[in-house]
Amino acid sequence: MDRDMSVGDLVSLLKQEIAERQKLVEQLRARLGETSTPRKSGVAAEAVEILRSAGRPMHGLREILPELQRRGFVPGSRAGFATALLRTGNVIRTAPGTFAYRASRPASDEAGR
Repeated sequence: MDRDMSVGDLVSLLKQEIAERQKLVEQLRARLGETSTPRKSGVAAEAVEILRSAGRPMHGLREILPELQRRGFVPGSRAGFATALLRTGNVIRTAPGTFAYRASRPASDEAGR
């Protein structure tokens, strides 16, 4: 890369470097026995499952997010994590940053469905 390189040439060079690095990552994953890539979708659903199986309230950042990462999920944003959990309708906030599985929905929710 030099100062006289055109923008198009620079972009091509960067794309080639990205492709080479992705290939190296895939080779490392194969060598380590990791065949799947981290999952981004379904984070809220998996978090609900974590809460359900725990059977107790859990702190979102200290307990739920690390467990999601252990399971191969990559949460997009910590900022929207609480909102995503609460929007499932299966989770309640028990304290600041702490959530619990809602075993059943309130009767008012059931009547509207």
